[in-house]
Amino acid sequence: MKVKEMIKENNRLREQMTPFNRSYLEDMILVLRASRVDPLRTEELLLEAAQQMLIAQKKGNTATQVFGDDPEAYFKEVIETTPSRPARSKLNYYLMIPWTALTLLFGVMAIVGLISEWTTGSAGMFGQISLFTLLSVGLGSIIFIEMIMKWMSSLSDTDAPRVGKFNIKGFGVYIAIAVVVIYAGLYLSQLFPPFALSPWVSLILSIAGLLGLKFIFLK
Repeated sequence: MKVKEMIKENNRLREQMTPFNRSYLEDMILVLRASRVDPLRTEELLLEAAQQMLIAQKKGNTATQVFGDDPEAYFKEVIETTPSRPARSKLNYYLMIPWTALTLLFGVMAIVGLISEWTTGSAGMFGQISLFTLLSVGLGSIIFIEMIMKWMSSLSDTDAPRVGKFNIKGFGVYIAIAVVVIYAGLYLSQLFPPFALSPWVSLILSIAGLLGLKFIFLK
């Protein structure tokens, strides 16, 4: 079974779980997919865990009775004995985020710019871009995704819709980075004013970005 097929099957099994068991499995997913375990092995382990959880659920048992109180502890031995991922994997991850964000940016500029040209005869603000915008979207997307991942990992394991302990130190670091990026962007905006960018060029860049995502990052 391929990775995509296992993910699809895992999602199907999650729909059959109680809210608590589903939340527990989702914590397992976060732990394993963020670890250095090979993606194929990751999905195999998660699928096995989901199947075991459903069997236990039918017998009236909860996930904690099967796997323990800590979702991470269950896979601890697997994670610790797995060799570190090559540096390229981490590099690809941090390149993929701004690549995706900029692809979406160029896509929006192309669509709105072309519509504006068709209706008013001019692309207006969607016919130009600045280095500040590119820097803000690229680096800002990494900060945003990292903050989302930190927030998701802090969610409570219980069924109650509340957030667990908030990591104020980590949040402060990301805010500080965001401030630095904004001020750097403002400085660069003075050195490098906006330049013209045709909606058609934006469209080409967006298509190239999508092809890059498919054949470079998502292969």
